[in-house]
Amino acid sequence: MSQGSEIQEENVHDALKKLYNSFDEILARLTEREQQLRTDLEDLKEREAALSASYAQEYMRRERLQEIVKLTEILHNMTSEEEICKAAARFLHKIYPNTAVRLLCASSSRTKMAVAGRSGGHGVVPETCCIAPLECLAVRMSKPVVSFTREEGIFCRLLGSCEEALGHICIPLFSEGTAFGCLSLIITQLEGSVLDSEEIEIISLFAHHVGLAVSNRRLLRFAVRESFTDQLTGLPNRRYAMEMLNREVERAARYGGNFCVVIVDIDNFKVVNDTYGHNEGDRVLILLAETARRCLRKTDIAARFGGEEFLFIFPETTLEGCLKVVERFRASFCEATMSGILKAGGITVSAGVARYPEDGRTSLALLEVADRCLYMAKANGRDRAVWSDA
Repeated sequence: MSQGSEIQEENVHDALKKLYNSFDEILARLTEREQQLRTDLEDLKEREAALSASYAQEYMRRERLQEIVKLTEILHNMTSEEEICKAAARFLHKIYPNTAVRLLCASSSRTKMAVAGRSGGHGVVPETCCIAPLECLAVRMSKPVVSFTREEGIFCRLLGSCEEALGHICIPLFSEGTAFGCLSLIITQLEGSVLDSEEIEIISLFAHHVGLAVSNRRLLRFAVRESFTDQLTGLPNRRYAMEMLNREVERAARYGGNFCVVIVDIDNFKVVNDTYGHNEGDRVLILLAETARRCLRKTDIAARFGGEEFLFIFPETTLEGCLKVVERFRASFCEATMSGILKAGGITVSAGVARYPEDGRTSLALLEVADRCLYMAKANGRDRAVWSDA
């Protein structure tokens, strides 16, 4: 082989070597970029999964918030405090199934809290938190007390012995600025729990509306009670008495049976007022009301009908049964006036009795007979009970 041929072959070899080196460099760059793209793609998938999970969580949160808005409207239209609390407990347990829900409200004396609504967590004793309101940390501090686990935050000492309770969220319920109860979500399962700071905000908002609904219902109940109550004696007033009498007439007309109506009047009450003053007259009226509460049965109704007149209604009672109670009341009242608690002593009462259906089948007819019998009792010397057959 000539020298020229050797040189030419060497040049070709070098050219091929450079070409292969260039291919290797390009391949290396492509492989590196491919790996980077693959890494970026994995990152994008992870970010997409995270974003999808975040979106799903926010969507569920929005759905829960919309459900809460709908329920709050329903709560404010419910007719009783018990109905409100039970509905609220069921709703919260439905959207937070890993919890046991308890709604506790203070008694009228504010000496103890009682379970007003509950749902879920059968292993959590309902009475666990039935304590004096100020012993509840959430009520005492007037702010939420949160412990997602037993090791986090301030774990309630009352739940310490309850193995099912893994954590809790306790939010006070307010009425006119005062905490009167507590909404508790007791965490019974940590896995799958979606509770976080934003959920606490949603639950707190819901608790605010539950407290407002209960407070409004209590105010309405108080207003209704006041409208049917005589302020001096604490007995039901004439308006309430007439409503109860009408109901008793309707009940007896529909289902049969009998009952008695009695009008009671204090004898010589004007003399008491003129001799001892109206304050003493008020004390006599209060004493009569107290005697009626003590002597009448739980099923009977005693109301102040006007002035010194009182109306007694005895459901499902014969004349004999009615007279037995009336005579016991009259004797007890006269005895009480002679005990020295009043300036006036030995005060008696007269009574007129009417029976359903013998003396009438309407409220007006029965009252007319009872009033006529009362007039006869007064005319025949007072201090007695008179009925239509007497």
